[in-house]
Amino acid sequence: MSPVTGAKGKPLSPILTKLNTAIGGLRFKVEQAFGTMKRKFHLARARYFGTAKVQAQMCWAALGMNLLKAHRKLARMQQPMSQGTGAPA
Repeated sequence: MSPVTGAKGKPLSPILTKLNTAIGGLRFKVEQAFGTMKRKFHLARARYFGTAKVQAQMCWAALGMNLLKAHRKLARMQQPMSQGTGAPA
């Protein structure tokens, strides 16, 4: 979902401002994931020509992203919990 923008030099209506606020959290999560994929898996440009090959490249990158997230989650689960205030050890 793209943010709603007003005409040049005219402010947005209150309804559209609320809509932008409502979708902002979702957009942040999606954009953060794509930014990480671009950095970690070098997706600034497509490596191949053709829709099928580019789609396959994106699917492999998404698979790699999910594996990376799973690895980080498992690593956090295996760390011993600190005693006391909850500050990192």
